[in-house]
Amino acid sequence: MITPAEYRQFAEECLQARQLAQVPEVRAALLLMAQRWVDQAQRAERNAALLADLKTETALPHSLSGG
Repeated sequence: MITPAEYRQFAEECLQARQLAQVPEVRAALLLMAQRWVDQAQRAERNAALLADLKTETALPHSLSGG
C-alpha cells in the first residue's frame, strides 16, 4: 500500500517536472496532477485515522480479552 509520504513525493515530482515544462497545457496538467497526489495523501491519512479509531472502539476490554 502506498503511504501518504509516497503520495506527497509523487506530487513533488510533478511540481519539479512542471518547472521544466514549457507548454502551458503541460504545466497546468502537472499542477493538477500534483494536487491530486496531495489529495490522495490526505485521503490516506484520514482513512488510516478512521481505521485506528475503529480498531480502538472495537477492541475488547482488557477484562474480556483474557489478559
